[in-house]
Amino acid sequence: MKICAVIPTHNHHDVLGDVVARVREYDLPVIIIDDGSNTQTHDVVAALHDPENGVTCQHLAENGGKGVAVMAGLAMAERAGFTHAIQVDADGQHNLDRLTEMIRIAHEDPTALITGLPVYDDSIPQKRRIGRWVSHVWVWIETLSTHIRDSMCGFRVYPVSESLAVWREEGCGRKMDFDTELMVRLYWRGVPVHHVPTEVTYPENNTSNFRMWKDNLLISWMHTRLVFGMLGRLPGYIWRGGKFAQDQTADRGQDSTDASAHWAEIDERGMYFGMRFLGWVYRVAGRRACLAIMLPVIVYFYLTGGIARRASHDFLTRAHQNGAPVAPTRWNSFRHFLRFGESALDKIAAWCGELKIDDLELPDDADNLFAYMPRDQAAVLLVSHFGNMELVRAIASRDRDFRVNVLLHQKNAARFGRVLQKLAPESQVDLIEVTDIGPDTAIMLRERVERGEWIVIAADRVAIGARDKSVAVPFLGQDANFPQGPFVLAYLLQCPVYMAAAWRSGKRFKIEWQKLADTMTLPRKHRTEAITGYATQYAQWLEKIVVMEPLQWFNFHDFWAKKKDGDDQ
Repeated sequence: MKICAVIPTHNHHDVLGDVVARVREYDLPVIIIDDGSNTQTHDVVAALHDPENGVTCQHLAENGGKGVAVMAGLAMAERAGFTHAIQVDADGQHNLDRLTEMIRIAHEDPTALITGLPVYDDSIPQKRRIGRWVSHVWVWIETLSTHIRDSMCGFRVYPVSESLAVWREEGCGRKMDFDTELMVRLYWRGVPVHHVPTEVTYPENNTSNFRMWKDNLLISWMHTRLVFGMLGRLPGYIWRGGKFAQDQTADRGQDSTDASAHWAEIDERGMYFGMRFLGWVYRVAGRRACLAIMLPVIVYFYLTGGIARRASHDFLTRAHQNGAPVAPTRWNSFRHFLRFGESALDKIAAWCGELKIDDLELPDDADNLFAYMPRDQAAVLLVSHFGNMELVRAIASRDRDFRVNVLLHQKNAARFGRVLQKLAPESQVDLIEVTDIGPDTAIMLRERVERGEWIVIAADRVAIGARDKSVAVPFLGQDANFPQGPFVLAYLLQCPVYMAAAWRSGKRFKIEWQKLADTMTLPRKHRTEAITGYATQYAQWLEKIVVMEPLQWFNFHDFWAKKKDGDDQ
């Protein structure tokens, strides 16, 4: 891999020398393209021309626009043998400290386009902020995804040959419509996009080349072209299961749709912003409006989620063979996705306080949630990705003055924490990041148990890199790996352990709640055997309710994946 920097400029010269010097600190050769600038800028560029010290300048006789200048720079880079070019604006807007991160990612994924994700200060004009947001929304429509989080930042690493191919074969915007159009067309070709947060400032007395009316018309026409381009590619997109082109990582033998991928590597796409948006819609317009908005989103994720579709079909097949009343058809698989979407909506309703204790259908004619245990007793709750335990946690945290501690995988804890803070700032639920239960975590949780708090942990997913800390027990006719961690934690905390689940049934929610042990016993010499026994009891209990309500099972990954040889990470 050979990387250079391309700096297009049109009448920007005040800080050009500083930008070039800063880029050269990274030992990057620099190509400056003077796009028909005025005499002053022309002279500054000419003075910077120093090929022996890594700075090459090219003057264009007429102003062709940013796209023309950048592609002229990429063409020069290609002739000089460079495989990647970092586009840097000449006006000093971008924090060039981020070059280290961008170069690192480029080396890790040479096929990708790496782009800055602007982090603005108060210097950005409000009109520009709004305009950028509108353009982002159109890009999400044109790509049928939210993978491109910002398409207008002029600080990015281009794969040279792929970018020139788009320019030569399809054409592209020449002026302010260039950055967005090239990124979308590269995305259509299967080029991955990575974002690097980048501080952006608008320097005082900065010269803007943006022409209010002409460039807005150009951008509008660009989005029109891209929308029709998306529609023309739509049949192939559907045929390929939600892809405009074969992902380039697959060409290198890294199948991004490998069904054996670990559950933690399957991103819960768009969760944070989607949950916040739906929370706002729920408060303003109610449940039906939310469902109407969610339907096309669920259709999109069904079409694009190859891993999840296969996992759904596999699970429904196993459940049906074990007596579930739902056959493993495509329609039922789609219904499976719909139930998952409704579950997300019920989470929002629970944390917004819209669902009450009366919405729970409690067994044995119990009149409140705490009929199963003393009101002030601590407990470990073993839950699963089935139904909607958020309802129980939300109601419980409001029903008495105590805290519910939920242990989440590190990758997801921060996301859920931000959502929960927005939806229910008064919530008494603590989200605790865990990858492994170390002594510090155990001591902290022990203190919370002594205060009578609940500890909630999912007992149906093995953490990444921890399949050697799992036990295989029968589940729906075949051994599946269940984590040892929840059972070890329950043993360390020495308090009652319950198995719990709640799920929607019509307009109400059913709840199952069964004690697994008053306190767990794990003999030192037979610890694994004892954990296997508890895990088997849990799996048997879970299997009964899963067979009864299969569409409430939300493990959309290969649940029965076998341990790999060697390093399982």
